[in-house]
Amino acid sequence: MRSATPIHPHDLSDSDLSLITALQQAPRASWARIGRAIGVSAPTARRRWETLAAAGAAWSSAYAVTAPGLVTGLVEIRCRPGTVDEVAAQLRTEPKFLSLTGMTGERDLVVTIVADDMEQFRRLIQSRVATHEAVTGVRSTIVTRMFSEGSRWRAVGSPETAGVGDDSDAARPDDDAHSLAAQWRPVLRALEADGRVAPADIARELGVSEAHARRVVRRVLERGWIKQRIDVSLEQTMWPHALALWLVVPAGRLEATASEIAVMPMTRMCAALAGGASNLYVIVWLRDLAEATAVEAELARSLELRVLDRAILLHYYKRVGHLFDERNRYEGRVSWVGDGTG
Repeated sequence: MRSATPIHPHDLSDSDLSLITALQQAPRASWARIGRAIGVSAPTARRRWETLAAAGAAWSSAYAVTAPGLVTGLVEIRCRPGTVDEVAAQLRTEPKFLSLTGMTGERDLVVTIVADDMEQFRRLIQSRVATHEAVTGVRSTIVTRMFSEGSRWRAVGSPETAGVGDDSDAARPDDDAHSLAAQWRPVLRALEADGRVAPADIARELGVSEAHARRVVRRVLERGWIKQRIDVSLEQTMWPHALALWLVVPAGRLEATASEIAVMPMTRMCAALAGGASNLYVIVWLRDLAEATAVEAELARSLELRVLDRAILLHYYKRVGHLFDERNRYEGRVSWVGDGTG
C-alpha cells in the first residue's frame, strides 16, 4: 500500500536523491551493490527505497516502446468543455494507452499509444477515442524513433554513484532475437508488477532455469525492447513543471538535432514523428514556469528548428501504466501486457 501523504520537495534529502539515482542507473542491481554505491548497508538502502515507494515519492516502471513490431504514436484529443476528466477516466483504463496527460493549448489530452501493430493502433483510435461522445477532435502521429525517454533521466543534484551495475550473468551469443521474441512479453509482465522481481520468479513464468531467465532479462534490457526507469512525482523533484514542444526540423538535420536535444539535462523525452506537421516532439522539465520561454528561445537560437506549437503539462492521469488522481496520488496500475491489475 502507498501512503496517501506524499513526500514534498523539501523532504527529499540528498541521500534520497543518491538512492534514486543509483536505482535509475541499475534498477535491478542487488541491494548490497546499491548500498555500497551510496555508502550505506543493504538493509538500509532497501528500507529507504520502501519508504519512498510507500509514500508515492518514487516508483519503478517497466515498459516497451521499441520491441519488434510495436507501433508507438501520439494521439491529441480535444474534448467538450468540462468533460476532460471524464474522458481521461475512461481512456486511462485501456492497457495499450501507456500514458495520458492533460495539457494546455490546442489539445486537452495527449495519449501515448503503444500498439502491437498499425492495424491495432488505428482500431484503438477509432473505437476507444473517436467514438467517445465528449471527444470533438482527434489528431495522431507516429513515433518513428525514440531518441530519449524517461529511463535516461537522473535525479537532479544527486552525487555520483559510480560502481552501480547489473548483477545478471553475461549474455550468450545464442540468445538471439528469434528466441527472445517469444519471451519478452512474459518478462515485461513480471517487471511491470515489480521492477526488482527475483530471477527465480521470472524463471517460473518462462518455464526455464534461473540462469536462463537472468540471461533473457539482460538481453531484452540490453536490446532496449524493455525499458526500466525510476520515476519521481513532479511534486517532489526540483523540476515541478513540464513543457511539451512540437518542432519542425529540416529532414537532413533531424537526427543531429534530436541527438543534441536528447542529451540535455532538462530533456525528458525526444521523439521523431511522422504523419503530422511536426517531425520532432520534445518534453522538457522546468524548475519554474517562467523558464518555458527561455528554454524555447535557447533551442531556437542554438539549433536549426522552428517551434510549431507548445503546451504545459497540467496533469498525468496515467504515467507509464501507473494511475494518479486529481491530487497526484497513486491509484493503481494497468498492465500493458495484461494481467488484470487495475
